[in-house]
Amino acid sequence: METIQEKDQPREVLKEENTSVTIPRRLGLSQVIVDRIDVYHQEVKRNRKITDLEFKDLVGLVNKRPDSVDIFLECGKRLAFDPLNLPKIVSRLFIVLRAKRRINRSFIRLFGRRIGGFSGSGLTLESRSHLFMEMDPTGNACALVGGICLESVRGLGATGIQVEHTACESAGDAFCRWDIRGM
Repeated sequence: METIQEKDQPREVLKEENTSVTIPRRLGLSQVIVDRIDVYHQEVKRNRKITDLEFKDLVGLVNKRPDSVDIFLECGKRLAFDPLNLPKIVSRLFIVLRAKRRINRSFIRLFGRRIGGFSGSGLTLESRSHLFMEMDPTGNACALVGGICLESVRGLGATGIQVEHTACESAGDAFCRWDIRGM
């Protein structure tokens, strides 16, 4: 919700623009969104998670926008754990193991369950019939997973990280796959 709100903030107001007409049309600036953000902040303070139905409604709301993939990616980045202060010299194996743990913990903290698992010794996350495919058959919400993976690895001090969604159930693949590269 906060990402939608920030995306909808006007960068500039034109001289001829009637803001009383144009700004209320921007979903993120509506009072409904502001109120919902307040409710979610209260829920976080109480350590409560949103229900699957609420998540489905949020996904549906975001999917109505042409910039939905960008919003899901940014949300994923924001939802990842905060960065850790690690020594500059740590082994790649340590970062890989720690990244897997942080990513899995993020999913459990946010959704009360894991979203798939890692294949092999590298950072490749695979998932079949996961929560996001149940809620969003278009596959746009898969960008949320990519954002969580990206920020989780960056938070360990790794630079030059890229997350690529190389397979998606919505495109007819047997499962979704996110390859995390650049370490």
